[in-house]
Amino acid sequence: MTRATFPAPMLARALGVGGLACLAVITLASPGATRMYAWPWSLAYTGTLLAPALALLARAFDGRQPLLLPDRSWTATAAATAGLVVASALVSPFRGPAVLWSAPLLGGLAAFFVVVDWLGGGEGRRDRLLRAALAVAASVAVASIGLWALQLLRTDNWAESRNPFPLGHSNYTAGLALLMLPLGVATAFRERGIWRRLAWFTSLLALVMLFTSGSRGGLIGLAALAGAALWQAPLDRKRKGQLAGVAAVVALGFALAHPRTRTTLLGGAGAPVLAASEVQRSAMLRAGWRMGCDRPLLGWGPGTTPLVYPKYRGGLAGGAENVLQLHCLPVHLWAELGLAGIAGLLAFAGLAWRDASREPIAAITLVGYAAFALTDWQLDVPVFALALATFAALLAAPETCHVLRYIDESPRRRFARRLLGGGALAGLAVITLVGQPDPTPELNVRALALGRDPAQVARAIALFHDSLHLNPDQEIAHFNLGWLLVVRDPPAAEKHFRAAARLVPDKGGVYFGLGLARLNQGRPEDAARAFALECLNDPRFLSSPWWREPAIAATRDASAAALAALLRQLPASIPPPSFRPDQLGRVPAGPERVYRRERTGYPVLMRDLDLPTPVDLYEVRESTAPSALAAAAILPPKGWLPSPLLLTLLDAPVSPKP
Repeated sequence: MTRATFPAPMLARALGVGGLACLAVITLASPGATRMYAWPWSLAYTGTLLAPALALLARAFDGRQPLLLPDRSWTATAAATAGLVVASALVSPFRGPAVLWSAPLLGGLAAFFVVVDWLGGGEGRRDRLLRAALAVAASVAVASIGLWALQLLRTDNWAESRNPFPLGHSNYTAGLALLMLPLGVATAFRERGIWRRLAWFTSLLALVMLFTSGSRGGLIGLAALAGAALWQAPLDRKRKGQLAGVAAVVALGFALAHPRTRTTLLGGAGAPVLAASEVQRSAMLRAGWRMGCDRPLLGWGPGTTPLVYPKYRGGLAGGAENVLQLHCLPVHLWAELGLAGIAGLLAFAGLAWRDASREPIAAITLVGYAAFALTDWQLDVPVFALALATFAALLAAPETCHVLRYIDESPRRRFARRLLGGGALAGLAVITLVGQPDPTPELNVRALALGRDPAQVARAIALFHDSLHLNPDQEIAHFNLGWLLVVRDPPAAEKHFRAAARLVPDKGGVYFGLGLARLNQGRPEDAARAFALECLNDPRFLSSPWWREPAIAATRDASAAALAALLRQLPASIPPPSFRPDQLGRVPAGPERVYRRERTGYPVLMRDLDLPTPVDLYEVRESTAPSALAAAAILPPKGWLPSPLLLTLLDAPVSPKP
């Protein structure tokens, strides 16, 4: 008696439908790119990445209707890239998290093979896939513009309101628009009836998404799309030149219409904000280059940038305390995957160029997105990894490969199919057995919660030590451990404050804590130098109510002299502001503001939105009197000094004499 079996192609299709449903959930549930890190949305995120891997397994071991593979060069490139991603994760200093965060890249590579196989299953599947993609694009566009319109009802400055929907950041909005626009325009010329109307509607919304994102990288991508489309167009040179001129004028108008991109070209009131953004991006590029140079073969491991970036932060002239990504796809690959990542990128680019004629829509889309990707990294968000995999599959899958269904499979193809299936099974096993979240964020959050209870301080100290044993480059742990030890063990506190300063030199309160640790060791002159550096870094400390404390007030004159000496040590490129010793430590009468700083971005950086928002143990005290603000204004706002200079001043001896 025979037993009914569930055919592998049907199982693969069921997994595909389920995976697409999960993808829709985490993409449209704004803000999707961060919400997928929170329960229960993380279930949909897992389902999105697991579905293509399981579908590939089901098809790879199906002997009745064998898995169809692209040609040897595409197959070898995709399989080798997957192997190198896993290898990079396994040799990473942060192996557990790196293995876990290899899943988005591996899921995209698995989807590439699954889509190639599906495209070869019958005539007309390319058109069906493009129509389905258009329907998905229309849904995303409606969600984006609809949510943005609702946001406009709650803002006074609608012209400068950037569109972050539905993924949670305007750069994601621009990336989605660039993936959607060529599909919409090309389909509008190829289809008829309702599909043509839907295509024009989607194209219009994609342009609106791109405009409302205010993304300068999006404009670069749009220019690349236009150039690639003209290159592919069957027109003579004269006609192409005319269209190029029209496109340039339209693009300029497009750029000047949005306040943010107009400020980039012409300057204006928003220029300082854009300048700060450029400083941060420049710092990320330098950090990424140094990260890759330190581990050039396989990098630090996929997804490890938030864990590694702080190691390099102190040597950067500006930038954020920590970052989730490096805002440049090649640099990000170099930092996390090393030469292996760059080799894979170049191999895929070469194959896409070679086979561009198979599907011009896919080729044009990849060109535009590649230009945009020079300004952002988005492959950790499933919708981008899977979309790019789909466009690559359209280039890799020959039009007639479906006829192979009815031809006996060659031994070489059988071996390749089984080898690919074995690799997919091994990858799933590695992620399941080795992959694990970074344990340090949970340790830090628990320690911060316990540290507020005097009876639990010893336990909090132990947790911070455990966290730093796993990763010594954590400013949050060094800084707060210093505050727990500043009275109990001042020499140890001094070491942790110095470590925190080396990781984030412009951290508010770190030099004050260092001064207190020195003061508690009976070193008032050294304490005064640290207090002066705190004033230099954060001018609000000049009139902080902390100066009312007798032990701190006793160092006022020495601190003022040290601050004057520090100002004299500034390089010639930084004009020293005017300062009088009597301007330091004079706290005006009146109320004060007391608070502890929250680290609102920490759960996102650690990819765990179920974590409570950490709150530092340092108690900030600021006078609210107008005269206190005037006193702080004698120095530029916090962040005016480059981080390497702050560290130089920290290490250099300071003479209190003029």
